[in-house]
Order: sequence, then C-alpha cells, then structure tokens
Amino acid sequence: MRTRVNVVAAALLVVGFVAAVVAVPAAQAQAPCTAQSMTGTYAFYERGSSAILNSSVQPYPFHWAGAFAPFVVVGEITIGLDGVGNGFFWLRAGSYKTGLDPVPFQVTVTEMNADCTGKFTTTLSLPGGLSPTIVERVILMDNGREYRAIPTSIVNGITTSAWVHEGHRISKPGETLATCGPQTARGTYVSIAENLVWFREGMPIFADVVMSRTEVSMTGDFSGTFYEKLGPAGGIELPTWGTTTVNPDCSFATAMNIDIAGVPVTVPVRGVFFDGGKKMYMLNMNQDPTGTLFSFGQGQRVEK
Repeated sequence: MRTRVNVVAAALLVVGFVAAVVAVPAAQAQAPCTAQSMTGTYAFYERGSSAILNSSVQPYPFHWAGAFAPFVVVGEITIGLDGVGNGFFWLRAGSYKTGLDPVPFQVTVTEMNADCTGKFTTTLSLPGGLSPTIVERVILMDNGREYRAIPTSIVNGITTSAWVHEGHRISKPGETLATCGPQTARGTYVSIAENLVWFREGMPIFADVVMSRTEVSMTGDFSGTFYEKLGPAGGIELPTWGTTTVNPDCSFATAMNIDIAGVPVTVPVRGVFFDGGKKMYMLNMNQDPTGTLFSFGQGQRVEK
C-alpha cells in the first residue's frame, strides 16, 4: 500500500513539474515586436549624471561650480502608429532647472526589431539656446507596456551626460480611458524622494531623503506627515498640507506646504500619474538659486 501511495505521489509530482515547466514560458511569453509596438502615451523618467571634461571651460549653464552634476527628467510622451510623436518634461541638472511649465520635445522611433530592441531619436530646444538631438537604445517589455532605454549619442548637448530611462504606458492609441482628473489622485499615498540641498554659499551640499504619507481628497486638498533625513540631521517629522491639480493628460501640479521652525515653506512639485493613478513620478521644481539642487520622487497609492 505504501509503495502504491509513493508511486502515485511521484506521478503527481512529475505531472506538476511538467505543467510548471510548460506554464512558465506561457506566463513570460512576449509577442515579437513590430514598428507599432512602441505606441501610446507613456509616463517616464530619466536619471543619471553629466560631467564637464574641462571644468575651466563651461559653455553650458547646467552645473553648479563642480566637475559633475546629477541629472533627472520627469515627463510624458505620446507615440503614434507611424512611430512619430511628441511629449513634454521637467528637468533638473545641477543648479539648472527648467521652469514650472513643461518643455516640449519631438520623438521618432527609427528602429524596432522582433526581439523588442530598437532605437528612437529625440529633438528639443532647451532654454538658453541649446537644441540637442539624442539617440537612445530602447528595449520594450510586457508587450510594450513598459520600456527601458539609455542614450547612445548626443549632438548639440552635453555629450558627457548618461542616464537610465524608464517608461510606463498610460494608454494605447485609440483606447478609451477615463480622463485623468481629481479622481485620479484621490486616496492615501506614500511617497519617497532623494534630494541634494544647498543652503548658502560656503556651506556643503547635503544629501537629503524624505518620505511622506498623505490623504488626498476629491478636491485635491491633502494633509499628512513628512519624514526627513537631511545631512547630519535625522528624525525630522513635520506636518504637510497642500493641493494637487491633475490635468486631463495625467500630469499634475502640487503646492506642498511644510512648517519649518514656525516658517511655512511652499514647495512646487510637478509630475505624471500612471497606472490609473496608483503610481507617479515627480520633481521638486523650486526656482530659487539655493535650496534643492536635485530631486527625484516616486509615489504610490496604498488605499483609495
């Protein structure tokens, strides 16, 4: 009897193993990519650094007084079935940042292979007269729902810049989706951000990390708690409140208030929601010459 039970058990294990082996490729299968695979609207970020090879000659206004600067971009891109599209972004690179209004750009998918590797070219005009043309190597994942990319060439820009580029599709061409609006941001969110902060000339630039938990109402008003580790100072815990306005294209503008030693400070934040408002990318876009010199944040809804 025991032998029979063992045989049956072994047979079940073999069947289960075979089923698992067969099921794994099916679960991970991705259809061969075509020229239309990278279409739709994507939320994206780029994150890396840039350097001036000869710091005594600095033709670009993109850096603080130093040989390198962290670099971050948050934006949105829409690509049509013809592989041509446009988008917008906010950028911070060292002490340089774009304004509160997003910067437009154009993109063309120039190559897409069956293995979902390809290339796209971006052209744009930055404040200050620069007009870079950037080629990036891209890999599509999850049947075009996500992509990763890195630059391969930069013309008329800072050629020493390097970054990683991550995109998440918001919608496909022709898809009927609810327009983003106040309902998109409603709920409880946990957000984290990495910053570099400079208070004044002669002081060091401090590494800074923040985390917050906020409750956002249908009107866009929110309140919560702001936690921070700034340079040598840890254990910072402050109330935060403000308003978030969500645009139909899923970009948003937030005015975040923090009371620091009795002095209220308002931080302008810009970003993009994706995954139905469950996630977001964002930047602190303060326009002061001091304060936050670099910032990149991500948020996720934990409760609707």
